[in-house]
Amino acid sequence: MKQTHTICYVSKANPNLTIEEINEIFKLTEENNRLNHVRGILLHSLGNFFQVLEGEEKYIEDLYENKILIDSRHSEVFEVYRRNVTKPVFQNYFSQFQAITTSSQLDKVRKYLELNKRDSISEKLSRLLNPFIIWD
Repeated sequence: MKQTHTICYVSKANPNLTIEEINEIFKLTEENNRLNHVRGILLHSLGNFFQVLEGEEKYIEDLYENKILIDSRHSEVFEVYRRNVTKPVFQNYFSQFQAITTSSQLDKVRKYLELNKRDSISEKLSRLLNPFIIWD
């Protein structure tokens, strides 16, 4: 069975980022990841980013090591996990890659994770999403 490489991290957003700059990050990330067959999600809340990347190992590693880790728009990158998996969490997600910008999108991700529990990774992701919940 083909393996997919997965990296999940949380980071502290640069406090000088404007809403427009954050929206531009979401837009470019979503476009680039779709073009490169990367699945996953990107969230921003309370001054933090949370991202899950799933795809071809060489591409994901290069993206993470040579772009994400050195990007000055965030700091204090905490790697939650980084490994190959046979069943990616976002394999059947309704969008190949999505920047989550609304509470309804976040709710859809949580419901998806609940319905598609494969192993402890799905449960960990569900717990990690809690700080990003926006209560209306």
